[in-house]
Amino acid sequence: MIIRTLTIEALHLDALQEFYCDILGLALIDEDHNSFTLKAGLTELKVQQHTGNMEPVYHIAFNIPSNKIQEASTWIATKVKRIYISEFKGFIADFMNWNAKSVYFYDPAGNIIELIARFDLNNSLAQTFSAQQFLSVSEVGLVFSDAEFESLTECLLKEFDLSYFSKQPPLPHFKAAGDDEGLFIIVPENRIWYPTEDKKAIVSPIKIYFSHNSIDGWIEYEDDRYELKSITV
Repeated sequence: MIIRTLTIEALHLDALQEFYCDILGLALIDEDHNSFTLKAGLTELKVQQHTGNMEPVYHIAFNIPSNKIQEASTWIATKVKRIYISEFKGFIADFMNWNAKSVYFYDPAGNIIELIARFDLNNSLAQTFSAQQFLSVSEVGLVFSDAEFESLTECLLKEFDLSYFSKQPPLPHFKAAGDDEGLFIIVPENRIWYPTEDKKAIVSPIKIYFSHNSIDGWIEYEDDRYELKSITV
């Protein structure tokens, strides 16, 4: 599954644009008075002005080359404080079942951002690590209310002919759908986002356009409801 475009919202666009463009070095490909769009490999990440009072919260992971996790961790530490992971007594999580390692940090809006190296992908690179090695958005957190958690998850799988991630059996409060190239991390509202100890998942405005096999899919949360649409291509 390839996540083509991801649209999120934030209260303070200037701070986020400075962080992602000037500090991290992602390419700015479009902007106007209430949004800006970045290029992260195969994915376009658009950030729009949020009109509510509470800052939205998102979990977003970027795939990086499979041989770059240690270099990426050192690189990001020069730009932002990494999230310490108690389970691993350090800043790099080793997901043995997923055959992957990750480093985490917050952006200025408080979103949980992850750089993940997946060793089963043949994507190692020799060049020095930089934001140009953000290969794609590979994980997006989808937050469903407790009442709709199971039903919306089943609708998601059926509408887009998706399967649970082969490396992660579904759990009562954590489900992953897709593959190493692209995953939806599905959690109920108020679950604490890993690896934080207090950052609760909240339902936030989001738009996702993705491709899976012969299906183009759109997921949108707006006006207090999710819309799922698919087109066979």
